[in-house]
Amino acid sequence: MLKRGLKTLNTQAFHNIVTEADEDRNTLKQIQVQLQRCPTNVEYQQAEISAYQKFRQSSYLAEVYLQQMSKATWIRLGDDNTKYFHSVIKHRKLKQAITQLKDSSGLWQTYLDTIAGIFVDYYKNLLGRKATERVKAFSSIIKNGNSLSEAQQQEIMQPFLEREVKQAMFQIDNNKSPGPDGFGSGFYKAAWPIVGREITATVL
Repeated sequence: MLKRGLKTLNTQAFHNIVTEADEDRNTLKQIQVQLQRCPTNVEYQQAEISAYQKFRQSSYLAEVYLQQMSKATWIRLGDDNTKYFHSVIKHRKLKQAITQLKDSSGLWQTYLDTIAGIFVDYYKNLLGRKATERVKAFSSIIKNGNSLSEAQQQEIMQPFLEREVKQAMFQIDNNKSPGPDGFGSGFYKAAWPIVGREITATVL
């Protein structure tokens, strides 16, 4: 019963919907051409509004229909090792590939090694390079404001304990972004009996 109803709906609302959208587009274009010739014609203005609303509805239905057809094609062929699957993957790779890039001189480079070098140089200039020597701090600037006493300096230089590492770890929220290793604080909290001693040894 549902199949019969869906077929009726398809015949009434979606039968040749793509062709109907193309026809509505051409009709709207013709009316707009006439309206450009006679901008003050009220009949052309009303016809343009009516044609635009009809084209907007039919183009939306055509878009929905084509999306559904694309999904149905992917469900039928996409998960298999078919020619269609490989053509979709190839198309995605071509869309994401960088085939040419401008260098610092404004010239287009097309060789892959040159393009890779442009990326490396860009991020080196953006992030900076590792300094070979430290910049000497000015004592006058350090003394400007609060500073630690010698006793406080000695205290913060003392080696910390395993319980202090655990306390610091368990104060981090579970929803914080994971680190470079891909594991978040929630993982380390749950697996602390296993990885806690190793983490402490690494930190120490």
